[in-house]
Amino acid sequence: SNRIPDGTFAAWNEVSSIGAYVSVLGLALFFIGVIEAFWRGRKAEPNPWGAGATTLEWTLPSPVPFHTFDTLPRIT
Repeated sequence: SNRIPDGTFAAWNEVSSIGAYVSVLGLALFFIGVIEAFWRGRKAEPNPWGAGATTLEWTLPSPVPFHTFDTLPRIT
């Protein structure tokens, strides 16, 4: 019959398991970050990327006022 030996996919099974562990670690770090953010209650800076971030979304105050622009801004 066409039975595949048990050890044929052992390496791929190990790769898959390592990927699952990495995914769980990333999810845990995400939830730790969310919990830490709520715990400290810090407000985000208006421009967390620094003075070099001059694109349109970082030139506005936060929260953005309603109807910020009378006309659409020109994006160059």
